[in-house]
Amino acid sequence: MKICTFNVNSIRSRLEIVQNLIDDYSIDILCMQEIKVENKDFPLINSNMQCVIHGQKKLHGVATCSTYPIDEKKAGFEGELSEPRFIYTLINGVHIINIYAPLGDNYGEKFEYKIYFYNKLFEFLKRFDLKKDKVLICGDFNISHTALDVWDEEIWDGEVTHLPEEKAILSKFLDNGFIDVIRKEHPDEKIFTFYDYRGAKVYKNEGLRLDYILVTKELFKYFKNIEVLTQIRRKRKPTPSDHVPVVAEFDL
Repeated sequence: MKICTFNVNSIRSRLEIVQNLIDDYSIDILCMQEIKVENKDFPLINSNMQCVIHGQKKLHGVATCSTYPIDEKKAGFEGELSEPRFIYTLINGVHIINIYAPLGDNYGEKFEYKIYFYNKLFEFLKRFDLKKDKVLICGDFNISHTALDVWDEEIWDGEVTHLPEEKAILSKFLDNGFIDVIRKEHPDEKIFTFYDYRGAKVYKNEGLRLDYILVTKELFKYFKNIEVLTQIRRKRKPTPSDHVPVVAEFDL
């Protein structure tokens, strides 16, 4: 089973990229963020996939699409307030949570919203037995956890996504038994999943790691490999998202 998380930064602008991604990498489950479209206008991305869509016009929005049957689904939860940022699905025995977390700010109202969002997410997780259940959380967390997740620690220290409270949120997931599969496979390597469009950042490798796939230990038993598809971000045509697709494979 291959699952991909991808902040598409507008599904209609990135439709060709998404369709090629599914075909070229044999994606079974695709979790997208920032779809920026209402549910009724969400395009057909693949005839073999069914989708759970939670969108709105021009901003935010998430979608989870699967070649497997979707046995349970929940679009939205208390933590997102009026912005569509959360989808839960049960697919092939795996509880999948697809999030597009708020960006936040330097200790203003948006920062408080981000903390609220994550507090409610941790409350949602209480319904699972994290020692026994196969749970996967993926998406754009808008957190750069450690110095390995920013291209320049001196520049990013104390900036949004790299604030102490934000880094502590990611640590809390790990303390609760989740495994960061990128970091598990690449413990000492700077790996980025976001590159600003300005200043040709992707060609200078000046990025951030904002996108994650976290899994419980029970699911990690079936983990095979992880791919960070930076080559898709580097292509000039079609115009890429500013985020990089991340693909994890499990022997399920």
